[in-house]
Amino acid sequence: MSLRSAVIGFSGAIVGGITVWIGQAGSFHLQPVGMSYADLAATLLSAVGVIVAIFGGVLALAAIWGFNQLKRDAVAAAENAGSTEIREQIENGALREYIKGEIGRLTVEEINSDRMEQRIKERVDAVTFGRPDEDRLLEEDE
Repeated sequence: MSLRSAVIGFSGAIVGGITVWIGQAGSFHLQPVGMSYADLAATLLSAVGVIVAIFGGVLALAAIWGFNQLKRDAVAAAENAGSTEIREQIENGALREYIKGEIGRLTVEEINSDRMEQRIKERVDAVTFGRPDEDRLLEEDE
């Protein structure tokens, strides 16, 4: 809670107290008009019940908002910490050696595959025999 909020709340309490004091003609005595003290007590207890219910509702909304904010902050902090740890492991840790090994294995696997052999044959044929587009141009000139 900031100092500004505390000052605003305290100022509001003072203004409310002054308003009640002026409304009661300079005194703080409750003067029921045509009402017994039992009725006055019931009315005051009802007012307190309404105030507590309103305060409880506001507190529940604040708790839900706070929980959602806390959840968002926790997810962001976890993502940040995870990214930092993974980056550190990739740069310096055992994960770096594992990735190097996997890249080497996958590269050898790809080079030895039938797909790579087919690609190499297509490229060699293209260089050796020319491209089909070039052949078409030669046919049109004749």
